[in-house]
Amino acid sequence: MNNKTLQTVDNLFKGIVWLVVGIILNTAIQLFATAGSQGLALSFGFPAKGRLATVLMVGITIIFMAMTVSIMLWAIRRVSPNVGLHPFQVQKLKWVGYGFASIIVGSMVINAVRVLVTGQVSEPENQRMLEQMAQQGGYGLIFILVLAVIVAPLVEELIFRGIILNYFFKNGWWWTNVFLSAGLFGLYHVYTGFNLFDFLQYSLMGLILAIVYKKTRQIQYAMALHFVNNSFSMLVLVLTMVLH
Repeated sequence: MNNKTLQTVDNLFKGIVWLVVGIILNTAIQLFATAGSQGLALSFGFPAKGRLATVLMVGITIIFMAMTVSIMLWAIRRVSPNVGLHPFQVQKLKWVGYGFASIIVGSMVINAVRVLVTGQVSEPENQRMLEQMAQQGGYGLIFILVLAVIVAPLVEELIFRGIILNYFFKNGWWWTNVFLSAGLFGLYHVYTGFNLFDFLQYSLMGLILAIVYKKTRQIQYAMALHFVNNSFSMLVLVLTMVLH
């Protein structure tokens, strides 16, 4: 094999390792935040999901998220030193708007096809789990809001866009790692119960986020789009809970 092929294989292997590490760290954030906050609150004689537990949960989440972001950025910069959180440029912010509109329209099309094929409207299993946790009270709702609005846009973008688009087939066909990013992002969000339409919906989002990153060449625009999309979903969730 020539040097270029060897470099590609080496990056693929390292990319797989960092992808697994990122997913483990992302899962650890959720586990340590819930188990740690509830355990500490109980040890101090407070309710497992009371105010102290909620404050501890937010604090633990932020600390572990910061550690994960630092580790993922370090890993990405090993192959792409310029990756980071740069100042926003107005002319590139349009891609956030384009991306959000595309996600909304694409989701509507997928849901329309879902109705035609299955005869029913249903939410993705991942979304239903979030709603169930949010309905458990203040602790659950705040936990979901922190995960969806703060953790996911930063951590998931570094994993599924930062790692994949910089380690996997970076110098190959433009769409290769874009589709890979989309597919793995979709699988990650339906692993608790695979459903084709749920997979397509999350993969569509992953596809658009990857395109935004590639078009802008700066990951913060994909993070911004992820933030906007999740904030919109959380706003709908909260309004639905309030109205019902």
